[in-house]
Amino acid sequence: MKREKINILTNEIKVLCLLYDEKLTRAEISERTGLDYSSVSYIALRLESLGLIRIAGTKKVKKGPLEDMYEITEKGIQEIRQELNRVWNYMEILLRLKETAAVSITS
Repeated sequence: MKREKINILTNEIKVLCLLYDEKLTRAEISERTGLDYSSVSYIALRLESLGLIRIAGTKKVKKGPLEDMYEITEKGIQEIRQELNRVWNYMEILLRLKETAAVSITS
């Protein structure tokens, strides 16, 4: 039987969570998540096209050119809440399974 990995926090949700606290550039997101810049650029483009983030200005990063700063939208905040609810539901299921397994082992 093939075991599937549950990816609790996708890279998109990680980016949304970072942007919940502050406005960041792609370079800053890349630095904080450990994702390469091109991956962050793709994720930002995708999230922006879904209306979950938006450009909130520009910022000079180190010695490079001006870079767009992103902020989360209300729709993005709702997506984080939904994802956290899904994660919580998974955890409740896992805890019930653990309790069931403990009961059957001791019985």
